[in-house]
Amino acid sequence: MKTPETGKRIIERAALALIVIVMVLAGCTKTQQVLVREPASPSPGVEGRWDLVSYGPAGSEATVLTDSPIFIDFTSDGKISGSGGCNRYFGGWGILEGTKDTIRIWRTGSTKMACPGPIMTQEHRFLEELSRVSRYTTEGKELRLYYDEGRGVLRFSRGVNP
Repeated sequence: MKTPETGKRIIERAALALIVIVMVLAGCTKTQQVLVREPASPSPGVEGRWDLVSYGPAGSEATVLTDSPIFIDFTSDGKISGSGGCNRYFGGWGILEGTKDTIRIWRTGSTKMACPGPIMTQEHRFLEELSRVSRYTTEGKELRLYYDEGRGVLRFSRGVNP
């Protein structure tokens, strides 16, 4: 025989199960960012080769070592490649749909050759900063990739080196 307390327990368990199901389903949803290549426009875009001029905290960037040029090449099919000064690197890129300056760079990888200490330090720092890029601007022959909410910048010049 069911007592009022047994009925209350069944209702409580059913309510708890419903809450758990709702929480699980809510946890499975996420906002999807849609990445696109740059839209065709008369203004200069990011596609093509860019040579790194300076990097680091905005306003006090370090210049690139002269004997280890660093560059990035953006392709129209969403790939990046380049040299970190010692090793070749590669990955993907896209601009966040509906924005004019939000860029994502992902799945970067590189070869693993060893070079002199200062070059390796510079390359490691550059690749680490590149992986955190979130915004960009172009002005004439200059590209700036900002990371850490604009506190850091990678400053490039339009492909002047071979």
